[in-house]
Amino acid sequence: MTDGGTAPSSAPAPGRRRAVRPGRQRSGDGLGTPRVPRPSFQSRGWRIGLLAVALALVLTWLVWYATTPERLPVTKKVVNANGVVGTPLYVGMFAAPSDLGRTIRISGVRVRTTSDVKLEVTPLLCRRGTIGVTTQPEQFCSDLVNPEGQRLVGGDSIVVKVESAEAALAVVDQVRIAYREDIRWDTQPAGHQQAIVTIAGRP
Repeated sequence: MTDGGTAPSSAPAPGRRRAVRPGRQRSGDGLGTPRVPRPSFQSRGWRIGLLAVALALVLTWLVWYATTPERLPVTKKVVNANGVVGTPLYVGMFAAPSDLGRTIRISGVRVRTTSDVKLEVTPLLCRRGTIGVTTQPEQFCSDLVNPEGQRLVGGDSIVVKVESAEAALAVVDQVRIAYREDIRWDTQPAGHQQAIVTIAGRP
């Protein structure tokens, strides 16, 4: 029986211990989960720099590859061609060898001509044939077309059509062919070095 003025004891019964709620451990101390180290800005900067250098090298190589296709065949030959006023004269300037092994798409053919009178010089694509000098190209070409936008393969050739309304002496320089081949493109000299064209007046 307890004394009426005495409060009951809060001490645990003998042989028992009060459970203590464990406190939450702070991350980063020696007892909690170790903090994952963050990558430094310097290491990330090195990685970005190396990636940029690698990308620049790849782009440089692609530009070099795209702008340096294999050169077109050229010769030192000078063609002498003679015609008459009022009759178109066809002069072969570049003949793609049958073993060319390439398919190129022509963007245009540039022809530079020096003459003593005004005349017309027009580049044409001769399909499956070659021409020296002639006034009848249909005997040598399966087709004769404007080369722009056309494909040139082995056995084709580039000719120039020369027309004059009066006697003339002209020098046609080596043609330059602008073309694409797969992802590559260029404008290159091709064929004979030049053609000397003499147009005589009719008697």
